[in-house]
Amino acid sequence: MLQYLIAGIATGGVYAISAMALVITYNASRVLNFAQGAVAFFIAYIFYFISHDLGVPALLAGALAVFVVAPAVGFILWAVLLGRLSSQPLVVKLGATIGLQVALGGAVLAVFGHREVVRVSGLIPEPQIVFRASGVAISDEQLLIIGVTVLVGLAGAFVLFRTRAGLIARGAVDSPLMTVLSGTNPRAVAAYTWMAGTALAGLAGILVLPQIGLNQTSFAQLTATSLAGVVIARLTSVWWAMAGSLLIGVAQSMVLPLLPADGLVASATRPSIPFIFMVLAILWHIRSGYGRDAAQTREVAATAEAARQRLIQGLALLRERPGSWDRWVGWIAVAVIVIVVPLALSEFWLGTIVAGLAIAIVFASQRLITGEAGVVSLCQITFAGVGAVATGQFASELGMPVILAVLLGAVAGGVFGAIVAAICVPLGQLFAAIATFAVALLADQTLFAYPGFSNYDSGVIVDRPTVFGLYLDDNVSFYGLVVVAFVLVAFILVRLRRSASGLAYAAIRSGSARAETLGFELGWMRMAAFIGAAGIAALAGGLIASFQLVAFPPQFAAMAGLVWFAVSIAQGASSLGGAVLAGLSITVLPQLFSSYVPQRLGDVPAVLFGLAAILMVHNPDGVVIGQRTGMRRLAIKIEQLWRKPPNRTFTPEVRRDQEHAGQGGVR
Repeated sequence: MLQYLIAGIATGGVYAISAMALVITYNASRVLNFAQGAVAFFIAYIFYFISHDLGVPALLAGALAVFVVAPAVGFILWAVLLGRLSSQPLVVKLGATIGLQVALGGAVLAVFGHREVVRVSGLIPEPQIVFRASGVAISDEQLLIIGVTVLVGLAGAFVLFRTRAGLIARGAVDSPLMTVLSGTNPRAVAAYTWMAGTALAGLAGILVLPQIGLNQTSFAQLTATSLAGVVIARLTSVWWAMAGSLLIGVAQSMVLPLLPADGLVASATRPSIPFIFMVLAILWHIRSGYGRDAAQTREVAATAEAARQRLIQGLALLRERPGSWDRWVGWIAVAVIVIVVPLALSEFWLGTIVAGLAIAIVFASQRLITGEAGVVSLCQITFAGVGAVATGQFASELGMPVILAVLLGAVAGGVFGAIVAAICVPLGQLFAAIATFAVALLADQTLFAYPGFSNYDSGVIVDRPTVFGLYLDDNVSFYGLVVVAFVLVAFILVRLRRSASGLAYAAIRSGSARAETLGFELGWMRMAAFIGAAGIAALAGGLIASFQLVAFPPQFAAMAGLVWFAVSIAQGASSLGGAVLAGLSITVLPQLFSSYVPQRLGDVPAVLFGLAAILMVHNPDGVVIGQRTGMRRLAIKIEQLWRKPPNRTFTPEVRRDQEHAGQGGVR
């Protein structure tokens, strides 16, 4: 067991360094950096380029990457984006950092190419066994990782508790106002902290490089695993984060000899351990009352109030009667487009549109959970996957009609959503987002990996549905079904916002304390919204499976869900039009690039998706609401000009004639 313990300490050391980077950057700016995986991937690629392509010795290349390139990258990201997020609402923070994860990862692949290097040498080009302890061989690479982890921990303790810089950093976290009064610039402290955090993230990426290779998804999973240690540390304690991460690494390694040789338990247990720890830590925080209270006390009231007022003003402008004709023009344009699309497009491009509209239904569920209830969910793609899996089982295994299987799949998604809601709803917004992401990752390793559901990664066959005796075997008829489904979902969501329940959700969005004062049951109302959103997403997943003729769980992976979240939030969490545009962009834009653009630019759509989410810093309400507000202002101005009486200018002769006519005279 000693060899597993040593291997686990080495693995946990990498997790610990990565978790330390997440904690110190969060404490400096209250921004949880979901983009850390892409940052580590970029620094690791720079290290590989310097050492492999330029021939620089590995240790020197590592020093250049960690101590020169990484701090520069951290400062640039802080100055351009991350430093502006501290005063933004949580959904903007998450959307922008997830957008950075998507954009930076795509940019790295676009610049360096699609060469996925599996075998990469790290700081030690050729690891060797240096000694044996109780018959267990220990390599110099393992000793390096353990030694670097200890050194980072000791250096962090010395800086934080034995130097003036550490005192200033801790003071900036505890009380930014007192830091300003003492003559220290908290923005400078945050900038230096982001530079140090980026260096630590790059160091973790370089250390783990020989184990995972230059694979973007693996680096994102490294950050996701480190989040478990961050949750154990309640987002604040560096030492608890490192200790929790070490414990996770040891647990992952020590469980190996206890697992069977093959099967789902053998393949899914080890990757699931970090997220099991994360869920258990969150449940413990619920029991101790930390999650809800801490999240609420850390909420910046002025920021939330400003965002709420901005959204209220925009929606009020959209509902103004003057200039309302533009709304009817918009609906007429939509109707014309819906009719023309199946007539004008080929079978291939119509299928692309159908897939995008089905994904748009998933994005519409974001309006219910985030736009109405104010809960950020990062597992809507998982609910869609549950709907697809359930549809495949009901239709293919039990022989039910496909349309009934799709509806029952939506019910199954709602039931799964109720289980997730019971864990997430009692938490504050940030913990709820982390918990839903953990659920998505856990589903990837367990539910979607089950051979009976994935059919050994080949998918379960699902037929097209028959509706009122009409077999929807072509894309035109299925297009009609998806359009009807989206219209029904949109009608329900619009009626909900205009109902008494919609007013209650508006009160919840305006402030939890206000809603509780008015007597609203926040927990039950948020749970209801969560369950409804899960059911809507699962309905879309069943439609996607039927359209593709296969229920393929791997396409609903958590990492793909981050891209979906970034695109949908960038268009506007409360906009149904934004859901349509986001869904179509997910399917149409990559197809356009693959069909008409050189292959080396195939990652540009991902960069564009990420940049759209990053731009939420300037337009927190989303692209569509901003555009609609601008169009409404223009329509109001046009109507005012149209209704304004013309200014008549009269010559002296005409005025004299009018006066004479008024006196009854004749000229």
